[in-house]
Formats: sequence, C-alpha cells, structure tokens
Amino acid sequence: MSETDALDHLARAAGIEDGWWDFFGQWRVVPPETKRAFLRAMRFAVESEAEIQASLHELETRPWRRWVEPVAILDEHAPPPDIVLSLPAATEGQLLDWVLEEETGALNAGTFRPEKLELLEEREVDGGLIRRRRLTLPALPPVGVHSLRVHGPDDACSEQTLIVAPARAWSPPAVSGGRKAWGLATQVYALREADDWGLGTYGALARLAKGAASIGAAAIGVNPLHALFPEQPDRFSPYASSSRSFLSTHLIDVARIPDFEQCGEAQKLVASPAFQARAAELRGLALIDYPAVAALTAPVLTLIYNHVEAGLGDEGRRQAFEAFCHAGEARLRRFAAFQALHERFLIEGNGYWPHWPVEYQDPGSEAVEAFASAHPGRIGYYQWLQFIADEQLAQAQAAGKTADTLGLYRDLGVGVTSDGAEAWSEQAVMARGVSVGAPPDPLAPQGQDWGLVPFDPIRLREAAYQPFRAVLAANMRHAGALRLDHAMALQRLYWVPPGVPADQGAYVRYPFEDLRALVALESLRAECLVIGEDLGNVPEGFREKMEHSGLFAYRVAIFEKGHDGRFKAPEDYDAQALSIFATHDLPSMRGWWNGADIDLRARLGVFPRPEMAGEWLDGRRWDREVLVAALVGRGLLPEGFPVTPDLSDEQAELLAKAAHAFLGQTNSGLAMVQIEDVLALDGQMNLPGTVDEHPNWRSRFPVEVAAVMNDPRLAEVAARMTAAGRGLP
Repeated sequence: MSETDALDHLARAAGIEDGWWDFFGQWRVVPPETKRAFLRAMRFAVESEAEIQASLHELETRPWRRWVEPVAILDEHAPPPDIVLSLPAATEGQLLDWVLEEETGALNAGTFRPEKLELLEEREVDGGLIRRRRLTLPALPPVGVHSLRVHGPDDACSEQTLIVAPARAWSPPAVSGGRKAWGLATQVYALREADDWGLGTYGALARLAKGAASIGAAAIGVNPLHALFPEQPDRFSPYASSSRSFLSTHLIDVARIPDFEQCGEAQKLVASPAFQARAAELRGLALIDYPAVAALTAPVLTLIYNHVEAGLGDEGRRQAFEAFCHAGEARLRRFAAFQALHERFLIEGNGYWPHWPVEYQDPGSEAVEAFASAHPGRIGYYQWLQFIADEQLAQAQAAGKTADTLGLYRDLGVGVTSDGAEAWSEQAVMARGVSVGAPPDPLAPQGQDWGLVPFDPIRLREAAYQPFRAVLAANMRHAGALRLDHAMALQRLYWVPPGVPADQGAYVRYPFEDLRALVALESLRAECLVIGEDLGNVPEGFREKMEHSGLFAYRVAIFEKGHDGRFKAPEDYDAQALSIFATHDLPSMRGWWNGADIDLRARLGVFPRPEMAGEWLDGRRWDREVLVAALVGRGLLPEGFPVTPDLSDEQAELLAKAAHAFLGQTNSGLAMVQIEDVLALDGQMNLPGTVDEHPNWRSRFPVEVAAVMNDPRLAEVAARMTAAGRGLP
C-alpha cells in the first residue's frame, strides 16, 4: 500500500470524509494536507509512510487487543444482549466470569468457558491468536448506564460501559397528543430592569418566566448559559464558552443573593453614592459594557463570599452549599481549580493553559491538586459562584414551570474554546489543533470558523461518551427543553485546519446512532424536550433520523419555502418541530423586512463579491412580496399592504402581529416569539462572520421586563396564540 493509499485509508477509518458537496453544488475534494492536519489533531502519527502504516495498524487492531469494547449502547426493546469478546486463544479451557453491575447497584453474574461460546472470527494480532466469540447475557438490564466486567485468570479484567437507551427522546405533555404550545425567546443579557447594574440576570429571567407563564407561554427560550471567563469579561460570546458543563456567573443577580442581605459590608458598598451612580450609568447604556459591569459586581461578590466563608452566613445555606459541592464531586472542584489557575496565570501574563508550566496542563496532576489544596479560598469562591448561579437558574425554571409548561428552553453550544476549562479538563477527548465551523452558505458565503475545539469521535467513544453525557445532563438541568446548536454534529462536523480560510475545511463523521441514543437517554432522565437546530448543510436522511428519534426539528419561517420560492402554508409545517420567524444570527423581523442586514454586510465588507449585496436585495424584495401574499391570503394582513422596505411604526407592528398569528397557525408543536419582534425593533443580536465590526451579544432591550410583560402587543400575541389552539387549557 502506497503512502497516499495508506493516508486515505487511515483518514476514512478515522471518519474523515473524502469530500463534500457545498451549498452551491460543487464537489470539494479534501486534500492530503487537510487529512494530515485532522489526523494529527486526533493524535495519529502521520509524518512519514512508516508512521501512517503504524497508525493504521494500531487503529485497525485496537478492538482485537482488548477483551471488550469500551462501550455498548442498546435499545430498550432489544433482546438479551450479545457481548462480543476478543479473547486470546490461551484463555480456552479456563473458567472466566462476568459481573454486570446495574446503575442501581444490583449485581448479576455468571461464568463461562470461551471454547463453549459461538466463534465469530479469529485473527493473529501482534504474534498472538485472538478469537472473537459471542457471550449472551441472560436479560437486558433496564434503561440506564451499567458496568460489565469480564474477569479472567491472574486478575485479568476488562470493563465495558453498557448503556440501555430509549428509542425516542422525551415528549412532554405540552406538545404531545396533538397539543401545541408557544413560547417567548430572549437573550438573558439583553433583559433590562429598573435596578439592574448594566446587564440582564438570572433574576430578570425568573421574573420574565413568571410573567410569560401567566399569559400562556409554555417556554422561555434563552441563549447558551455556559461558563465564560470571569477574569476576562471582554470574552462574552455565549457560543464561545469556557465550559458547557457549568454556568455563566456574570448573569448572577447579585443584589438578590440571600447572603447579601446579611453582609453589611456588601450592602454598604452597594448603597454608596459612587456605586449607585456607576450602576445607573451602566444601566442607561444601549450596549453592554461587560468589563465595567464585572468591575462593579466582582468586589460585591467577593465581600459576600468572604462573609459566607467566615461562617457568618445562614447555617442552612452553608449546608446547601456543602451539599452542592459534594454533588458536584471532582468535576466541580476541577472546574474551580481551572478558574483559580486561570486567574493566577492571567496575572502573570499568560492565561492560555497550553502555555502554562507543564505540570499545570494536566488536570489530574499532583501539581494541580497541590495548588487547589493550597488555595481553598479561591477554589471555594469559584464553587460558590456556581452554587449561586445554579440556585438562581433553578428559581427561574420554577417561575416558568408548571404541570402544563416547559419552563426554560436552554441552548447547548456545539463546541468550546481551546483555552477554556472544558478543553483543559477533557483534553483527552478533544481534537486540539483544529476548529469547528461551517462551509459557505447564503448567510456566510465565505464559510465560518468559529474557533471552537470539537470532541474527537474516536477518543470520545473510548471514554464511553462520558464527557458528552455530562454536557447533556448539565444543560438539561433546570430546563424543560434543550436546543442542540448545529444538531448535525451528531452525525458529522465541519472541521477547519489551522491557518487556512474557513472554506478549506472538511467533514468528520461522528457515531450518530450512539449519540442519538444518549440524547434520548438524558432527555428521558431529565424529562426534557430536545430540539435539533438543523439549518445549513444538512446530510441526506438526517432530518428523518431526527424525527424517528423523537427530536424536534427547527423551522425558521423565512427559510421555509416551496420549490416555487413561496412561503410554505402553516399546514405544511412539520408537527414535530419548533417554528420561529428568525434566530439570533438573523435580523429582527423589521430589520429583515427593510434589509438592514444586507446594508450592514455590504458596509462591513462581509460579502465575498460586491455584487452579492444587490443580489440579496433582489431576493429580499421577492421575499417581502411573497410574505405579504401569504399573510393576506390567510386574512392576516389587509389587501394593499405595502411591500416597500420602509414601514411606519404602525405598519411594522401590524406585520409582526400577522407573522406571529401565522406562526400560531402552523402545525409545529412549539412556536417561539422573539421579544425584539414583539417590540418591533430593528436590529440584529449577532452578525455571523464578524468579531468587533458589529456589537455582537451586547444589545439590550430598550424597555424593562415589567414593561415587556405589560405591553399590549405581547398581550395580543398571547391572545392570537391561544386562539390558534396554543397555550394552557
């Protein structure tokens, strides 16, 4: 086999696709240098023909060099499971035993002689004969995560994580059996209150959730709430997080922490004229000043924690904090250790963990543990921040959750930054050295490089998918629904090599059936609806697989068109889906109508060809015409409604009401309404393909939460949704 053939063979075995069809119908062949870059990120040696051949041999023979595979995932309706054993011929004639420890602690055990089992195949590996045989267990264990251990002579043991998963994800009563619901979508940071300190909070979210539930909304959709970088408040993108298993702490409603009421020093600081003046100044800004908000809140949080650490707080809350730390176990402590180390090395000028002293780059090293033991105050502080964030998020969920509602509808980002806590703590399963992105499409004609590090699909399976399961569980906590950002990552993910344009990436396959089953399992455990964001370059058959698995599709109205370019009728929408007019990556309804996004892209030079702006404007002109035709045809807009870009405030509000009524009439089980569309705002929360050129993730709503809830336009949306058969019975 030549070096080229061996490289291609290794790449395919590792899941790297040979090429891909782009949005414009062109077949893109993946060059050898891209395959090498991806394989290096997956820790294969590929610098010479000999290394490639050795890597290929190691990968192909790996399953033969262990008795059982690290993980097996079975459907709950499967027959008693067959366990494939790869046993040395030398074990024949000996008595081996197996033990299945169920998640509940129940034990099942048995013995067998290898030669009595069915022989499947055999192979010589590294000079030894291996025979693959089938061991059938007496019964299928219940749904859950179990441990199977096979013991042999001389204390030899091999272990497999045996997972039994439901066939379909959880379907809540609010959107089951023909029932339909609606919800309100928001960006938490954008929420405004009369006494906030310049940033939306979990407390504001709770008050919004309570108000929304009172008018019939079944869900409050929010941006990702993942942990960011407390010591680098200028890194505020919710989709470029430090860790998806922990919460953002800059959204804490500091003044409503119960311990604040007992901390005289913190109250004195907050009551000071200087503090109140600065808070009022930040509160009045249209765009969030994250560093300034952090500088205002951090001293108050520190005073409160010092009060708690000194034993001066409420005893019940102290016990609750200790219980939280105990439940979080090593994962929480490790996360807090990263935060404290990041803080230390930032002060020394280098917060990028791959450049830390080597002994601190390993999260399980003695040096890291020694650091944590030597700095209990900082470790405790970061654990306490998570405790408060979790407590306040739980309160927000409780405020919006009833027997007939979902409460919070959270968002799970597709990856994490390479220098954050998750990439550090889970580095064994990360494909470091590449980033996640998207190929060219109409929204980003130059492609996208999100700068996020992905899971390595091979190493993730070797870890029995535990990091993936942990991320799912963390984000289904305090949530009735979860959106999987870029859900196609369950099947394949677009990687971009370092130092090349985003359109020079390629796709890497992921074990869809396994990941789908795990999503269904965690969904059932948490009783959490799952919505898969399936926009962009969708693999053939993927949406059908999602539907079969009980995952809701994600239907953005402005993209839902027939072959004739006209908007689909409400009855043509999928029932097992969420429908929404637009997303955080698109302009508001009014901004879309007047083409503000096109003007912005042209002004910033985002279009790869100058003439594309004119092409988009022509397309938008058509979109306005067919949207009006669709809304007029259903009696939602009057005849003669203008199709020109500029609308009066009255016309913009009329358009919004009609569009929301249209959403309410769709077959979709869940319809979401964006606050900016209720308020008829003209803006865009995030412009893909930009960093500093546009104020991404900084815009605040112009009115307070209380005003939103009392706005007659929202009341009319709620009435129309109820009239369309959505809402509480």
